[in-house]
Amino acid sequence: MRKISVTIAAIIWLALLWPNTGSLATVAERVSGYILIQVERNGEAWYVHPVTLTRFFLSRPADAFDIMRRLGLGISDANLAKIPVAGSASEGDLALRRRLAGRILIQVERNGEAWYVYPKTQQRYFLGRPADAFTLMRRLGLGITNANLSQIPVDSGVALGQKNVATSRGTFLVDYLTFDRKNPAVKLMTDTATNGDCANNCPVYSLSTYVGRRAGIAGIHGTYFCPAEYASCVGQTGHYFAPVYNSFTRTMINAGRIKYTVEPLLAFDTSNRPFFYRQSKTFGSYQKFLDGFRADSLAKGGSGILRAALSNGPPLVIAGQNVVGQYQLDSKQATVKSYRGAIGWKGDTIFLLIVRGATVTDSAAAMDGLGLDYALNLDGGGSTALYLNGRYILGPGRGLPNSIVIVPA
Repeated sequence: MRKISVTIAAIIWLALLWPNTGSLATVAERVSGYILIQVERNGEAWYVHPVTLTRFFLSRPADAFDIMRRLGLGISDANLAKIPVAGSASEGDLALRRRLAGRILIQVERNGEAWYVYPKTQQRYFLGRPADAFTLMRRLGLGITNANLSQIPVDSGVALGQKNVATSRGTFLVDYLTFDRKNPAVKLMTDTATNGDCANNCPVYSLSTYVGRRAGIAGIHGTYFCPAEYASCVGQTGHYFAPVYNSFTRTMINAGRIKYTVEPLLAFDTSNRPFFYRQSKTFGSYQKFLDGFRADSLAKGGSGILRAALSNGPPLVIAGQNVVGQYQLDSKQATVKSYRGAIGWKGDTIFLLIVRGATVTDSAAAMDGLGLDYALNLDGGGSTALYLNGRYILGPGRGLPNSIVIVPA
């Protein structure tokens, strides 16, 4: 953990316990209207909207100021005067103060001046210029841990959907999360339970643990692996062959297998732009993959910097075409009707999906039916897990050695 100021450290408990609304109150309810400071990261600031109980990321001063004004509530001069200015001895209108605690107020009868009603005192602070407002927000902020912050939904644009998809193989119910890859508020990341290669007794985490420890928004299970309950996995429990990039340690797990892996490799740059490579082994080495990816990303106007990557298979859709018939499936993939995970995209919309009661062939048909440009098969069955805003949509399933998570930018 980075060093934090004595002031912030001393008030961490306030973010969790004040106001004391009872054990059944959610974290979002307890910190409604507050500015929160992440004490376990780099001091990122968030605003918890008191109506939606979702959090908004306050990045640079200008961005934060724009967000606060966009969320502002218009108020007349007469009503604003009933809310005392910070430091005033005036009581004002107590009922109005309570009702507007935590809100951003915009003076509609003047020049649109913005004020923040601090929930603790229910007094108002002038937001002024962007830099002044940002400094004030941070000064009034409450410290909060990643684990508790993750329990407050992010107003991130990550949407939950469910659809019955009609295909030539039948109709399949698909649960999915979507987000615009150009949304600057979110990052798609790949995470692993280890920071290096592991052959046996490899650690596994629940999907909620992956999301929670990264103060994330959402997630889905990752690649195929060897579960402890499989007799065939004795001596290699938790192990997986696929190369998977740990976005947080910037380490490629199983990097040495890139030159042998016949499955596709999916990678994302820092703008969440996806890149699909049909076979990992075409690169020959991890360094050649990094060089090739960098060139491809720069050619698309990206940063050339790798943010997330994983290999799995088979591919389901390539360039808008169902390609499963071109790939050999094992007996379970071809015949067992179960939950099937996938990651894909259509234009700039990224999808994390789970198809219910499907073979891998069925899942490919469903991806095609959704009109995806690209889709890659993930694990499924007993590993199935889909998570959003502090709760499981499906799962939790068994412990996972890797996962895909969506985190705030």
